[in-house]
Amino acid sequence: MRIGTTTFGFRYLFLDRRRAPSLAEVAAKARQHGLDVLQVCENSRPLELSESEWDDVAAGAEAAGLEIQLGCKTVELAEFRAYLTRSERLPAKLLRMVFEREDGAPPSRDDVVSFLDRALPLLEASGVRLAIENHFDLPSRVLAEAVAPHPPSRMGFCIDTANSLRNFESPEQVLDLLGDRAFCYHLKDFRVLGDKLGFRVEGAPLGQGRLDLDGVLRRILAKDKDPLILVENWTPSTGDWEHDVAEDDRWLGQSLAALRERARGM
Repeated sequence: MRIGTTTFGFRYLFLDRRRAPSLAEVAAKARQHGLDVLQVCENSRPLELSESEWDDVAAGAEAAGLEIQLGCKTVELAEFRAYLTRSERLPAKLLRMVFEREDGAPPSRDDVVSFLDRALPLLEASGVRLAIENHFDLPSRVLAEAVAPHPPSRMGFCIDTANSLRNFESPEQVLDLLGDRAFCYHLKDFRVLGDKLGFRVEGAPLGQGRLDLDGVLRRILAKDKDPLILVENWTPSTGDWEHDVAEDDRWLGQSLAALRERARGM
């Protein structure tokens, strides 16, 4: 099992541009947590780096024993190409993607189908695999149906254990629909609070919420003996940046400890 996080594992570090650390500094923090992989997602604004600056970040991380990947959120082919160009120069050759329109409207099935038809030749030419992340904007069944005609060696999924809760899809249902083509996993835990008149969902450190962590890990390991598992936080904000950054880091440490302990028992 390879264990990592994404830049959403350090989400509050990037919310304030004035205080945000460099990606090299975040890569160093990931290594301090003993991680193998850092998936650099759109929240850290990686395209704002020049190509040479990006290459320096990737080379420095590799020298420290940390694999760098990229993640994007778009349905625009031009933006996708920019991420793809940087992904193909990384050893991982894996690009995680969330479908999101610039105008904020939920992407349609036609948006997804059209995008994938145009993206496939680019993926084949670059040698990059596309890991599509489930998200509340699109039912997992739609994603599964859109990807089905394309090669499983080139297009698959990044399964997130909490992203589809707003679609009333449990982690188990998402695994049922997308698990056969999973390239990687985002694990985050959650609590469901409320009464008969309503409910809300909030985050929890891994192993302390409603996620059946043992069950999810057993299913993942039954499919892949060496999976890529990326731990993310869903830490509530207090509005105090320093407090929220520290809490994010504490949750990440707790979540990683829980994952490693459970994995040893599998």
